[in-house]
Amino acid sequence: MSRIPDRDQPPPQPSPWVQLTGRGAVLVMLAVFVLGLLGASWLHWPVLPGAAFLAGSAAAAWYTRPADLLTAAVTPPLLFCVALVGVKAGTATGNAALSIAEGTALTLAGAAPWLFAGTALSLIIAWSRGLARCVRELRQDLRRSHRQPG
Repeated sequence: MSRIPDRDQPPPQPSPWVQLTGRGAVLVMLAVFVLGLLGASWLHWPVLPGAAFLAGSAAAAWYTRPADLLTAAVTPPLLFCVALVGVKAGTATGNAALSIAEGTALTLAGAAPWLFAGTALSLIIAWSRGLARCVRELRQDLRRSHRQPG
């Protein structure tokens, strides 16, 4: 049953905060990671991939709606790896397989401290915004589905 608003009350205003869905957060992170990796490839600036990971994962944890925080918390490392291999494949020269493998390994080695810091920061942000509740709900849903026959 829908409620008709009173004429004396102003219409509800949209929230000033951007609220991303889980899919939106994944797309934003993927775009930031790819741009950072391409920029590092073109500018030869090895700090840029790690900084892009830190910024993308923290922004996703900050702007994702609370119900989708679990998605924003667990996908950044996988997305970064997918983006890294994709960018290395797109910018490979010479022997493609060797170039992709070498570029991926060297970039991961150089960005490792940034990856750890970005993951920790995004988990801290997500936890403070309600990640614990999302984990609790997931565990309850898994228990319910395990108890049901069939």
